[in-house]
Amino acid sequence: MNFLDYFDYDHILNISLIGVVILFWLIANNWINKKLNAFLKKRDWLVSGRENNLKALAKNILFIFCCILWFSLEKLISVAFSINRIMDLEILPKSWFGNSSIQFTIGSIFYIIIIIVLAKLAVSFFRILIYRSTKSKSWIDEGSRYTIVQLSKYFIYTIATIIALQGGIGIDVTFLVAGSAALFVGIGFGLQSILGDVFSGIILLFDGSIKVGDVVEMPGEEICKVEYIFIRTSQLKTIEGKMIIVPNSGLTKENVVNWSISDKVTRFHIDVSVAYGTDTSLVKDTLYKCALKHPMVDKNRNILVLLDDFGEYSLKFKVFFWVKNTWEIINIKSDIRYMIDQDFKESGIKIPFPQRDLHLMSDQRKDNSNH
Repeated sequence: MNFLDYFDYDHILNISLIGVVILFWLIANNWINKKLNAFLKKRDWLVSGRENNLKALAKNILFIFCCILWFSLEKLISVAFSINRIMDLEILPKSWFGNSSIQFTIGSIFYIIIIIVLAKLAVSFFRILIYRSTKSKSWIDEGSRYTIVQLSKYFIYTIATIIALQGGIGIDVTFLVAGSAALFVGIGFGLQSILGDVFSGIILLFDGSIKVGDVVEMPGEEICKVEYIFIRTSQLKTIEGKMIIVPNSGLTKENVVNWSISDKVTRFHIDVSVAYGTDTSLVKDTLYKCALKHPMVDKNRNILVLLDDFGEYSLKFKVFFWVKNTWEIINIKSDIRYMIDQDFKESGIKIPFPQRDLHLMSDQRKDNSNH
């Protein structure tokens, strides 16, 4: 038999339709990658920082549309084409599973893919809806938006998994859960720490004690900003730009200082030492003016200069000030120290260094023995 005999009119038509749909998908996908952001921005539909989510949503819609387009064209043009015949094609024989309702067909796989895509569409659509409808609202912050989106994502994906297993493959989820109860108990004992992290993640998302965007001080005085809170771990960004992955139980069980919920502004201090004999009034005025000059220091809060202690070789001062942007505190302290050093030089105030007095004494016993 000639090789070309395998390809009748219907085969060639099917291949041609697939090629047309794939070509349409490539052109539309390329347009989404290059021009979707500009198109949405022109109509004020673009939510800042959510460009990738919008692209993912558009690509998922495009995928579903191309599948529907292909089936519609096949049904319209080819009389011999039968969707049911393709969908009922078994990947694994049903006899393998006995009398159960479990089945692995082309249709079940396609059903699962459609459920996954629809779930992703629902998550993307809900995320865009939340951020767009609340971006100008003062009663909800970034952390609360993130919590709502994350909880809705877990809920949607759980429902999608149940529907995919039950409707696509025919697995009875309720029977599966009931039959695996003993197994789950055993797994729970073996994975106590992981489950503890999971429940801690749920607690963080619900109670809002630590939210995305908060600046926290971890044990060991590590200052971090919360970037993401996932179901088991959280990602924190240090001032140096490093990402730290922390189990959620570490945020709920450890003593973590949350600067963001402490107050709108936070008080900090700088330690300064001056030499003995320095005019303390001049030091007090200089420290006060240096803190006051910095633009990030809150002028509505009291700036306090204290003579903290009489040191071994210096007078020890502390200057207290309030700052709104706690994430920039290292730079703010450095700026104030630069100003203090410059003003000290101009005023003749000296910052001391450790000194030791050495007294030399002769040995009187040696002198007496000579007599």
